[in-house]
Amino acid sequence: MKILTISDSFKGSMSSIEVGEIVTKYYQAKGFIANYLPISDGGEGFLDVIKNIFKNNSACINESIIVKNANFGDVDAHYLIDTATKTAYLELAEASGLTQIKEAERRTLYASTYGFGQIIRNVILKYHPAKIIIGLGGSATSDMGAGMLEAMGVEFIDSAGFLITKINNAKLMQIRKIRLGAFKRLIKKTEFITLTDVTNPLLGKNGAIPVFAPQKGIQEDDLMLMEKNFCHFKKMLQAYFKKPLNDFAGAGAAGGIGFTLKYLCNSQITSGIEEILKMINFEQLVKEYDVVITGEGCFDEQSLQGKVISGIMKYQPARMIIICGLRKLNNDTKAVNNFTDVYAIVPTVAKAEESLANPQECLIKLLDTIKL
Repeated sequence: MKILTISDSFKGSMSSIEVGEIVTKYYQAKGFIANYLPISDGGEGFLDVIKNIFKNNSACINESIIVKNANFGDVDAHYLIDTATKTAYLELAEASGLTQIKEAERRTLYASTYGFGQIIRNVILKYHPAKIIIGLGGSATSDMGAGMLEAMGVEFIDSAGFLITKINNAKLMQIRKIRLGAFKRLIKKTEFITLTDVTNPLLGKNGAIPVFAPQKGIQEDDLMLMEKNFCHFKKMLQAYFKKPLNDFAGAGAAGGIGFTLKYLCNSQITSGIEEILKMINFEQLVKEYDVVITGEGCFDEQSLQGKVISGIMKYQPARMIIICGLRKLNNDTKAVNNFTDVYAIVPTVAKAEESLANPQECLIKLLDTIKL
């Protein structure tokens, strides 16, 4: 029997690589033929996937740069540049991700994507790439990418004519004028492609603020304020372009940065997991294995909407097993029942506190409960 593990990260506890290594070693020790591949839907771990794809490509360079995290503290971020094709691969979570901020220090109303803009600016000035492919997801921010734009040269002016700096969601309402001259010169020769893991629009009940801001620590009392700030920023952008800017599926990705990348960077917005599975030729690969094991930290409704699990499910493996930290989606859900077995650490083998304190040990205990 051949087993392939291709799991998303268990957010806050194990990376895609760590999950893959643990599961693979477990089944190899039992005499199975087992392998793993790192995978991502565009969020955390996107660069790990690209590194694995280009591991034998000497033209692919891993660059390191000190930038600002969502709270303007310093963080060591990375990006990849394929000098042969002049294509850069960037991961927003490297600079502006939740994993870069301690839970007690998350201040989403004041968080900024400035550090991610620093990465984009650096790669353009240093390598002049023809194409930048961006993995969105796992952001600690909800600023519609305004911080990113600031780092790339966009000037935001308030009612008194002063420059607004260190912009975030709380400052969006102060904007009265936008200047894009330096920004346009920076990006004029670069094509942008954005890989996202969600299909949520920017605004409304299914938009970035009501759906994702609470996951980043925002209290319910601030949700309406943040949504109003989004509406104002959208209004200012429409005033600049002198035309309506329509909402769309994926605009709400990473705190609204999907919307901004499309209209200001002319970026193509596409499904991260679908594009990445094409990159690794998963259509052929899945035929070589009897069992495909996939998963993520929390298995819920979003797991079936643009995430790693939903992408792999479309290829209908001979047998697909889902492992997760916590299951919120029942086995009797039609899509799940048709294609999968679901195994959750909590409460099967551990309580929530133990699963976070000893995730590797708990995963091994979970594997002991799976019947192949």
